Amino acid sequence: MTGRNPAEITLRERLYQQRQLIAVIAVCEIVALITVSAINPHDHIDGEVYRLGARAWLDGKDIYQNLPPTESGMALPFIYPPFAAIVFSPLALVPKVASTVIISLTTHLALLATLYVVLSASTFMIAHRDKIVLVTAAILPLATVTEPVLETITYAQINVVLMALVAVDCLWRIRGPKKLPYPRGMLIGIAAGLKLTPLVFLLFLLLRRDGRSIAVALGTFAATIVLGVALAFENAGQFWFKQMLATSNVSFGKLTGDASTYAGNQSIRSMLSKWTVPDQLLTVVWVLAALLVLALAVAGMVQALRKSDPALALTLNAVAGLLISPVSWFHHWVWAVPALILLLGGAVVARNWATALAGALAAALFTLAPHFKVPQGKGRELTWNVFTQFVGNAYVYLGLALLLYAAYQWWDARRTDQHVEPDPAAVDQPRL
Repeated sequence: MTGRNPAEITLRERLYQQRQLIAVIAVCEIVALITVSAINPHDHIDGEVYRLGARAWLDGKDIYQNLPPTESGMALPFIYPPFAAIVFSPLALVPKVASTVIISLTTHLALLATLYVVLSASTFMIAHRDKIVLVTAAILPLATVTEPVLETITYAQINVVLMALVAVDCLWRIRGPKKLPYPRGMLIGIAAGLKLTPLVFLLFLLLRRDGRSIAVALGTFAATIVLGVALAFENAGQFWFKQMLATSNVSFGKLTGDASTYAGNQSIRSMLSKWTVPDQLLTVVWVLAALLVLALAVAGMVQALRKSDPALALTLNAVAGLLISPVSWFHHWVWAVPALILLLGGAVVARNWATALAGALAAALFTLAPHFKVPQGKGRELTWNVFTQFVGNAYVYLGLALLLYAAYQWWDARRTDQHVEPDPAAVDQPRL
């Protein structure tokens, strides 16, 4: 295979070429997985809630009221659309241990897929396409021990799975002549059917002027609603007309207190609540801040798309969604992994060591979970001083810093009139 164009080498051939090193990295990933599983302070309670909701649906019961407590004694609500309960139903047919293993393995496959498509779509790997498989394998153990991914596993959450559905849908085969084996937008629709928040990624498709994919995403999402109504009529009515409006009012009682001020809620609205912004001003300030975040994200995404960097544009979209959402739990921030990869990878290839250092510091913070290193729970967040406010809201400030940096790139390009137009041959251009 010497002398061949790297673009002509198949994925199977790349795996074979680097099989020994990948085997070593696989061992490291197994160690990382065992370590994460051993930590497990959360008893995989979210995965248990998925099982309880699915079991209630299978038994013809109300999935939104009076679910049994988890094995650890916590009474938690099922806050997902009826379609999710239908999809989760196989988990209710096996023991908890088996369902946890299924969720964990699915999470790892989803993380692997996300890393691969993000690297494949990144600009800094264009000249190193023959190394994408190796870099993906090398990053996997490191990504596993970042706090958002680690906690997604220990809670048995679906955050990484949702991220993979969106990333694959938006980035897979976006470069080169090959087309997707399904209509682009379908996986976003499925993800939104499981949890509404992936609808924010319609912004990415909108800025790419990909009307066809938007229609596919909305059509698929509508199909999940219809399926939920058909198979869980009463539950569907309760969710869409009652529960959907109440899902932000979440509290774990004596353990954490109000979700709006809990340290684990890393969103702008929660940050404002922790800064004790008066209730009568909170919504107004939050809406204004959300509009500013949206403007910064759009500016950065436009510039990223002009530079043929769809992976960065998608990541900026994700960060904006996390910041604007009223509740963004620390384990929702799995999109920090693609963000760190793009920031660090681009900086190292460009030999921009200042940006690389900033990325390394951000990676350390997303591993150390600073919000749990300060007094938290039972309303203690309201006693934070200025220093602990910055430490306890670190994810929010890191997200804002990324959006500001990306928006500055847009402003600088306009100021110097040095726009870089995308190469039609490099990035698959959508058709309206």
